[in-house]
Amino acid sequence: MSEHESSRPKKRVRRWLHEAIGRSLSESHLPMSAPASSSVPLSQNSISGVAEVTQALEHASSTPHLPPSASELPESLNSPPGPVAGNDHPNPQPIPLATADIFVSEPADKATNTINQSWASPRVALQGLGSVSRVFPHLASAASILVECFDGLEITAKNGSDYEHLARECTRLIQSIEVHTNTLGSPSMTKCISGITIEIKQQAEEIGKMRTRNTMGRFRVAEVDEENVTNMSMSTWSITNSQLVKTSLKTLKPVKQAAYDSALASTVGRRSCTEGTRTKIMSDLNDWARDSEGPSIFWMNGMAGTGKTTIACTFSQVLEEGKRLAASFFCTRTTAECKDVTRIIPTIAYQLARYSTPFQSSLCEVLGEEPDLSSKHVQKQFERLLRDPLLQSADAMPENLVVIIDALDECEDQTGVKLILDLLFQHASTFPLKVYVTSRPEPEIYNKMALHSHAREVVHLHDIEKSLVRADIALYLQAELAVVSPSASDVDELVERSGALFIYAATLVRYINSGKRLNPHDRLRSVLDMAHETTKHHTQIDALYTAILNSALNDSDLEPHEKYDIQAVLRTVLLAQEPVSIETIATLSGIKNPGRVLSAIHPLRSVLHQSEQTGVVSTLHASFPDFMFSHERSGAYFCDTVEHSHALAESCFLAMQDQLRFNICKLETSFIPDTAINRIEDRIKEKIPPPLAYVCRYWGSHLALASKSEALLKMLTEFICHRLLFWMEVMNLRRETGTYLATLVVAKQWLNMGSTSPELVILVEDARNFVTSFASSPVAQSTAHIYISSLPLCPQSSSVYQNYWSQNRGLLELKGSLIERREAAALAIWNLGSEVYSIAYSPDGARVAAGCDNHTIRILNAHDGTPLLDPLQGHTGSVRSVAFSPDGKLIASGSDDHTVRVWNTYTGAPTTGPLQAHKECVASISFSPNSMQIVSGSWDHTICIWDAYNGALLRGPFAQHESDVNSVAFSPNGALIASASDDKTIQLWNTHDGTPATSPLEGHTDSVTSVAFTPDGNRFVSGSDDRTICVWNTSDGLLSTSPFQGHTDYVTSVAVSPDGTRIAAGSVDCTVRVWNIDDGSLVAGPFVGHPEWIYSVAFSPDGTRIISGSLDETI
Repeated sequence: MSEHESSRPKKRVRRWLHEAIGRSLSESHLPMSAPASSSVPLSQNSISGVAEVTQALEHASSTPHLPPSASELPESLNSPPGPVAGNDHPNPQPIPLATADIFVSEPADKATNTINQSWASPRVALQGLGSVSRVFPHLASAASILVECFDGLEITAKNGSDYEHLARECTRLIQSIEVHTNTLGSPSMTKCISGITIEIKQQAEEIGKMRTRNTMGRFRVAEVDEENVTNMSMSTWSITNSQLVKTSLKTLKPVKQAAYDSALASTVGRRSCTEGTRTKIMSDLNDWARDSEGPSIFWMNGMAGTGKTTIACTFSQVLEEGKRLAASFFCTRTTAECKDVTRIIPTIAYQLARYSTPFQSSLCEVLGEEPDLSSKHVQKQFERLLRDPLLQSADAMPENLVVIIDALDECEDQTGVKLILDLLFQHASTFPLKVYVTSRPEPEIYNKMALHSHAREVVHLHDIEKSLVRADIALYLQAELAVVSPSASDVDELVERSGALFIYAATLVRYINSGKRLNPHDRLRSVLDMAHETTKHHTQIDALYTAILNSALNDSDLEPHEKYDIQAVLRTVLLAQEPVSIETIATLSGIKNPGRVLSAIHPLRSVLHQSEQTGVVSTLHASFPDFMFSHERSGAYFCDTVEHSHALAESCFLAMQDQLRFNICKLETSFIPDTAINRIEDRIKEKIPPPLAYVCRYWGSHLALASKSEALLKMLTEFICHRLLFWMEVMNLRRETGTYLATLVVAKQWLNMGSTSPELVILVEDARNFVTSFASSPVAQSTAHIYISSLPLCPQSSSVYQNYWSQNRGLLELKGSLIERREAAALAIWNLGSEVYSIAYSPDGARVAAGCDNHTIRILNAHDGTPLLDPLQGHTGSVRSVAFSPDGKLIASGSDDHTVRVWNTYTGAPTTGPLQAHKECVASISFSPNSMQIVSGSWDHTICIWDAYNGALLRGPFAQHESDVNSVAFSPNGALIASASDDKTIQLWNTHDGTPATSPLEGHTDSVTSVAFTPDGNRFVSGSDDRTICVWNTSDGLLSTSPFQGHTDYVTSVAVSPDGTRIAAGSVDCTVRVWNIDDGSLVAGPFVGHPEWIYSVAFSPDGTRIISGSLDETI
């Protein structure tokens, strides 16, 4: 045994040293390394040698300041900018507090002019504002005047209480201004403070004039003036408070389009009930709203087309007229924000704050403590933005208030929807308001509502007595078809055909009244002449849609190109990822001429809707796409998603080929962020019109739905080789980083669906690596640095470098051994601010979970590392292990606090736990293949198996190991569990009863730290403190090869690639290495980047990425 090995500390000693010494260092607040220097620009000449490149790379990754462009860059990108407001001090030092001589005040007679004690605090606070005089000159002037006024004011008994109240308010607001001024983080806050300071100065000047007006009594203000001073001061503080409230509420980022009467209402064709219809329902709703003893929640559900949204809109209007509408959120699939469940609570809170001042006050207190609540998970949003302010302000809220949430089923995250319903049922009865919810009877919502039948009112629209519905539809038809004066028998026939579906009646009205070549009477007759069938659920609405399409497409007067245009427009709108403009339809459909698009839309106005405000086009009702995408229902008019997505993908590539170009927004400089460039938003709108913005954002979505063809493969190749960087410009300028990273992931998945040229797969993968590296770097703040920084630093073996470097000669050229080894550098580094013990990829590759030393779990966007949720809190010790369930719905965590907890992947809400049975740290956890069970291994030497959904201990604790269990894993078929221990062995267990399946497997000479099965389950892999990796046969427990050697210190984590051919290992030697699983040859690495121990490694589900978590607090 070598001297090094004999003196090597064991795990418990290492653990004690780390916690005793490492934590004491971190708690001392001493810097762990020298602070970064101020901005050091990259040299404009060629850089030779490792030291210079190292400095450049460290600067690029650590400093938020952007390096200037190279001297050879075209003039349009190389000229330095003019002065930028607020950027005079790139690294500003704290300005010292005001000293006593900043505001000089010398009362004439100190003996007779004493300052009331109430004014001592605001006087000191005002003097403190001198520290920001350089930022807001008006503030220093106003403060100086007011301080003199305080010195000269003799507070009389008459208005003493007013003055004392004013003094307290002054102090609070002045201190608030000072805090906000010293922490300015956004232009909007700067404008807010600037506006406040100007108002203060104006009021202070008026007070100063009053003070000096009476020359006989300079320090005695007349009684009238005294009241004026108080009133004017009150006005100033009121304005100040109003500005601060507005700024605070803006942090909620409300979706203003979600209000029932927003501009979007006309875009999607939202309307209220025809007068005289739905009277019974409206009466019931009003009774429920006014009944203080009744249920707090009213759920109105119904199938598509039964009129839920129209009723909700009408109810909103009624409540609004009675000043009882507290808030409304109308969900719709037509806009991303209105179908995002995480925007519902912040938007309702915002509207409530606009409605109720007491609620506003309570909410602003919460936002003052946690200004970023709008980005937290749904449960925390609900508790802090709704529950707490509502309960605090309940006594001051008016009665009979109602919040309306419409079309909850149209939200994409149904797990989040269920959580909101759970929280509503849990707390609504304690709120000073009621909640009205509408949705289709989707299983997730229906089941949740069924569980709480005692706590809510319910109406099933499709079950309402048919005679009532028929009467309402008859009134509606008579009103809307007045122009054709249908007979009573005609109305009866149309009512009969409509059944209980208002959407049928509404569509019929649009069809009859929008005739171009046929007059309304002829159209009415054509509908009445349709065969009347009632045998199938969708028969009537399908027959109507068929008649509309027959009329639009089988008109004998249509020219062939007109029929083609109608079909192309219809399919384009159906498959569009969002409501689209006329110009965008022209681009996607290949029609090109917007006039022809408008002509094609006209005969389709019964099923398509064009907003009068925005001009965008969408389907009128969700039932129409359902009809069109069903071959059985739509027959000859069936819209083949695969076929037509192919055409749309081609159109996207053609549009990008035609419109993308270098420096598309004519950026003059690379010295400042994009956001600081003059008129940047106007330039983006002008240079990136809606059609180009759409194709850049959604080409991947259409490609994913299309069949593979030579034409599309050729277009994708051309795009990656010639348009990639121009596309990055557009996406980066539009701040859609996450979208363009996800798009390349989708493209890679599409290529992997069948046989594809390996060269094209490499092209897309290299493009993804390049985009990932740029997006995660500070230089992404300036789009010009795609060319100036990211391209020169790109590995020269990358196809991106090879395809684009020759087109950008003359830019910064880097040389040296470090550049030659750039392939081994990390694509991205994400700083978590806490030591990382465990990491895991979600099954879809979209999320990364990290278990941290600070007792939290972090959920990050796997593409760019941005947090998707607030850190998950609940553990009281370091989180040693995290794992996603195979179905992606749950995250399990094990901790030093001896417990296991289970969380909702999408909302971060706890679902189960804490699960308690272990007596020491839970070091490892793993889900069963069916996501129903969790196995945990602990330093108490035992293993437990839990029910993932109810937390029941199914089996265990069972013990066979003689020392700490460091790692556990389920086999792919769920029949076995492997465990690794400090006793130097691996044990296989039978899942069904927890009995050992084999005797302990021996092969390592030190603690076994990690174990993982291959995807086929035939082998499993282990890593050890003996610095080796072993591969074992599952069937007989024998080593399949000799141990792999290469790491120079303990192996802490092993992972097997999804295809089962490679092993990734992380080590205390701060490197990651990748091995061939069959022969132990080194496939890649060592990857160097972490300065501290690597505790965890994981492969991405597609096998193209390896993530590593380290004690250096990064991934």
